[in-house]
Amino acid sequence: MSGHNPASKRADASVTVFLALSFALIAGLVLGITEISRTAAHRYYMQVALNGGMESLFSQYHRPLWENYRIFGLEYRDEGDLQEELYDFMEPYLKNRDLFPSGLSEDHLDFYGHRHLSEDTVFETEILDYMKYGLMDQLLSFNEAGLNESDLSQSLSDFTKRAADMENLQKIQTEYQLDTRHLVRVENALNHIAALSKSSISLHADGEAALSRQDANAFYRASDVLKAELDKFPAAVSEYSKAADELSIEIAELKQKLEDTRASLGPDSIRIVESELAGYENYTLRNGQIRQKVEQIPAVAEALHRHIDKICSDVSDFEDWLAEAIAEAEEDEDEDGSDYDFSAEIDAFYRSALSEWQSLSLIRYNVKTSEINHNNTRTLENLKDRLSENLLSLVLPEGAELPSDAALHDTEIRFTADSEANPVELALIGEYALHYFNGFHIKDNSEGLPPSGAGTLELEYLLGGKASDRENLSLMVTKLIAVREGLNLLYLYSDPGRKAEARAFVSTFLVTAGTPLLIPVFTFFVLGVWALAQAIMDVRTLLSGGRVPLIHNKQSWSIDVKDLLLFRESGPSSGSSEGHGLSYRDYLRAFLYGEGLLHQDVINTRMLSRIEKNLDSGKFQPSGSFAIDHCLYAIGTKAGINARHSMYSIGILRFAAGQDLSSRESYAIKLDSFYSYGNDTQ
Repeated sequence: MSGHNPASKRADASVTVFLALSFALIAGLVLGITEISRTAAHRYYMQVALNGGMESLFSQYHRPLWENYRIFGLEYRDEGDLQEELYDFMEPYLKNRDLFPSGLSEDHLDFYGHRHLSEDTVFETEILDYMKYGLMDQLLSFNEAGLNESDLSQSLSDFTKRAADMENLQKIQTEYQLDTRHLVRVENALNHIAALSKSSISLHADGEAALSRQDANAFYRASDVLKAELDKFPAAVSEYSKAADELSIEIAELKQKLEDTRASLGPDSIRIVESELAGYENYTLRNGQIRQKVEQIPAVAEALHRHIDKICSDVSDFEDWLAEAIAEAEEDEDEDGSDYDFSAEIDAFYRSALSEWQSLSLIRYNVKTSEINHNNTRTLENLKDRLSENLLSLVLPEGAELPSDAALHDTEIRFTADSEANPVELALIGEYALHYFNGFHIKDNSEGLPPSGAGTLELEYLLGGKASDRENLSLMVTKLIAVREGLNLLYLYSDPGRKAEARAFVSTFLVTAGTPLLIPVFTFFVLGVWALAQAIMDVRTLLSGGRVPLIHNKQSWSIDVKDLLLFRESGPSSGSSEGHGLSYRDYLRAFLYGEGLLHQDVINTRMLSRIEKNLDSGKFQPSGSFAIDHCLYAIGTKAGINARHSMYSIGILRFAAGQDLSSRESYAIKLDSFYSYGNDTQ
């Protein structure tokens, strides 16, 4: 007992306690650091799970949409579908309960930031992503030349400006085209005045012959008819003045229209219109000189009428005197048997009357008038009306049927896309449309059809937006003819040989005699009809799969001016598929670009509507209807994860506080993931 030291025992116990406490502190520190690391790793693990689930979710893109249009879209019906599918993709991660014990329910998956294919610029973004990486391994084509996207954009821009100028030229030329009926009215009025002048001169000669024969009764008849002809001059001159006023007003309006629209016209258009107006003004100037003479005619006719009345009165008075004198002479003859001869008095009077009659200043209209072939003029006037009313049937290739007039869509479009594309991107979007949407072509069945196999005229719908294929193709044909007519006018006005042909045609078939100033005016009219007829032939060639030069030359021009009179009955011959220049698809490419500069958002909306219509069929969607506005391009997800600690517990504190110890401690992990087909997860 004496060798036992209590103090030593106390010292040993204190060391034990110290070591135990030190170990507990060090173990707690190590385990705490480990738990902190595990907790951080848990968060990253669950973020990977959420990101992986989102990527797996979006890997279920709509296959027909990709296969037929190279567009990614995740079709869904409601939020519940997305929650269920995303949870299923995350579930394998949730099963790792040893190291990362987690709890998650579908209700804790909240979606935000939905971006559908039909919203904003999403569709446009997908097109450009595909075009830049899907088709840029090959050169693009326009007017038989291979181009990159920048050069294509510049070429399309140049063509679009020229096409717009040609459309303006066609419209303005039609508006500036002087109504030939006004010209005909003026010339007819002048011809009527000339006919009255000629008739009055002839009747005056009849009166002169009657006076020479001393035939008073014949003279009365001739003078009465002559006075009746003179009475017609005021009405004829009034008709001429009215027609001349209308012509002057129309020319003044044409000049004002030119000033109003000059800023929107190109130099070629201004040159052509000014050339036409110069011809009109020359005719008006000549007409003004004639008018000064013509409008003096009623006063001259009235003076002549009074003078003729005086001569007739003198003849009547003389005949009355002669009758009385003869009666008195006959009485005197009975009394004294003498016979009086009045021949000397009769000769003297009629010589005097004849001299006065011959001194009359007759109305002599010596201005050369025109003889217009009304049948041929009317044929050409009606030609434009007939062609305008029946354009589509005239330009369709032989054997091609009129497109359907059935409605393309059963319901109104529910969505509106947007656009932020620059000019180069517009060219790429146009190329995409040409690859994946159908346009008019003459090949049979599926040859030439896009991947979807759609047979409707979709490209024409993208440009026209009308209810049926027939309306859209009609609109496209009208636009094509307007552009081609303007380009053909430019060629005709720049080629002296063609203008000479038109003048010769006018001189031979329309205005066979008369003032030379009328020839240019009718020549302008013929050039317009000629350009239209060739434009119809050009469009027929384009629709037949051929090519047409931007500006014609003597070799490529196919309509003879003499054929215009037969064009109405026979129509254009079959277009040739041979030749060089622009094709129908080149014009579609250019029009898509030009329209895109103004309304690419509308074109994008129409493309989406056609995609929806084509995929909403049993062929691509056997399980139900397809809605493009139910296809996601991007979406964000917020997830609330219920996690538990593995190497950390506050059970002793909870025990001391009298709390339930049956459940382990948990904490919440808030996660966020945003996925889009263009940018992956974020």
